[in-house]
Order: sequence, then structure tokens, then C-alpha cells
Amino acid sequence: MNEVNVASLESFIEPNLEDDAQFFIKEEDDQPLQPLDPFEEPPKPPIESKPLPSGLRYVFLNDDPNTPVIISDKLSPKEAFRLITILEKHRSAFGYSLQDLNGINPAICTHRIPIDLNILPSREPQRRLTM
Repeated sequence: MNEVNVASLESFIEPNLEDDAQFFIKEEDDQPLQPLDPFEEPPKPPIESKPLPSGLRYVFLNDDPNTPVIISDKLSPKEAFRLITILEKHRSAFGYSLQDLNGINPAICTHRIPIDLNILPSREPQRRLTM
């Protein structure tokens, strides 16, 4: 019985974290520090190109794989070239999110549902369809 009590008390004894911390501090001290550039942008994850339905194809602005554009594959090479040229010329007008669009007020682009805060939410009973 004493052995069981001693074993159960050992599980309640907290380990000394100071001894373990010295191991990790020594391990960190062994690695050389690399200075961080405050102006360096973090790398962006690669854009995943998904399969497109027939009639569409990917082209890239300025041959940059991070700027895909989907166009019709029915365009002639001359039409596709003209379209890509215009898109590259006006690239600053396009954005992938609301934050990318400079000069656009988010209140204009944000959909809001008016809600009366004085009304309690309710749940309608589920209707069963009978045939």
C-alpha cells in the first residue's frame, strides 16, 4: 500500500523546469544568430493553378507566375496579345482583395444586413413534407 501511495505522490511532484530550461538555452546559444532585415517582405506562398473548364486558359502578366489571369482560349493570338497588353498597362487598377484596391472606400464594397438589436433570435419549427 505504501508503494502505491509513494507512486501516486510522485506523479503530483512538479518537475524542476529550471534544469530543463538550461538544456534549451545552451542549444539556442550554439546556433548563430541571423540578422533580420526589417524591410524584407515575407515570402508569399505559391499560387495554386487549378484545372480550368474547357474554353478557358491561364496567362500570366509580365510572365510572372504570381499574376495569373484567366482568358478565353477562343481568342486569336493577336487578340490575346492585345488583351494582355491592356491588362499589364492597367495592372495597378486590379486587386485580389479589398485591401489591394487603393482609393476605394470599404463602406461602398461591404454588404451589410440591417439587424434590429432589440429583437431576440427565434427558431422556426421544422415543417415535415408529406406526400
